[in-house]
Amino acid sequence: MKPLTSNDKQFIKYVKETCKQEGIKVVLRNSKSVKVDTNVRVSGYFDSEHKELVVARKHKEFLALLVHEFGHVTQWQENTKLWKDADNSIPKTDAWLQGKEIYNIKHHLSVVRDLELDNEKRSVKLIKKFKLNIDVPDYIRKANCYIHLYNYLYH
Repeated sequence: MKPLTSNDKQFIKYVKETCKQEGIKVVLRNSKSVKVDTNVRVSGYFDSEHKELVVARKHKEFLALLVHEFGHVTQWQENTKLWKDADNSIPKTDAWLQGKEIYNIKHHLSVVRDLELDNEKRSVKLIKKFKLNIDVPDYIRKANCYIHLYNYLYH
């Protein structure tokens, strides 16, 4: 992991302050991954129901992950149409990925993909606005791969 710059530290402070105002608990766990539930480990997540933003602090992409998860916070804050639509589609997509049969899964995958695309655009804006120590073209390449994953998951 790269050392944090003063801009990076300012961003982290901004995230914590913004989340505190919204009643969101920020957990920067001193690990390489975090548990979403007993069966699933990820690098970070935002849970709007339990008002918790959790990111693995020791993950090599920690800052980019924090930006991404905070982007979801902004979608939730603004109560975007994409956020509202995904409220139904995310659990169905997760259940389908765990082997459950889900009616109209192509639709749910596209809703989640569109939510993530909007979030990646927000993330790039945050990286630029705060002048974070993140290589923007590299971030965009990785984001594009993540978005395209949703185009191929069904197949």
